Amino acid sequence: MKFVINTETPEGPLSYHTASPGIALARAKALAETWQQDVTNQDMNGRVYDLDAFDTCFVRSGSADALPSA
Repeated sequence: MKFVINTETPEGPLSYHTASPGIALARAKALAETWQQDVTNQDMNGRVYDLDAFDTCFVRSGSADALPSA
């Protein structure tokens, strides 16, 4: 799956592309800290997530906790 990280900087819009949700979240958090602006992550279907929603949906989904123990 591919992701686009978007933010506005004083110089204009800035976007990064990545295939890793973990890297996408880390990049978005770094941009939010650097620019103090809203940062969004967009999936390949065009759905836009704020940082908390993206973290919940793609990085910390909890799906590993739902697996039965061996």
